[in-house]
Amino acid sequence: MPDPRNNGGKKPEPSLMQNLGGFFRGIAEGFEDDEQPAPPVQPAQAQAANEPADERTREVGRKVQEVRRGDYIYRRTTIDEVIFDPAPSDEAQA
Repeated sequence: MPDPRNNGGKKPEPSLMQNLGGFFRGIAEGFEDDEQPAPPVQPAQAQAANEPADERTREVGRKVQEVRRGDYIYRRTTIDEVIFDPAPSDEAQA
């Protein structure tokens, strides 16, 4: 009887134990990086671009998460903003 994991000479599929090992290894790696890295230093021009263009918008929080995996850096930036948007004058009178 042929091996059910034989797929025509291609790379063999991982076994159940290899899949379970990878699953639990991924969960364990998720708990390793609890400390958040410092946000990268931005040049003066980039910081000027972050300033609001008008008085209606204000940045109130910024969170940068960075993880290095081999030759890659995964970066996630969350920006919290407050935007002042008053109701139009015709709705205010109603």
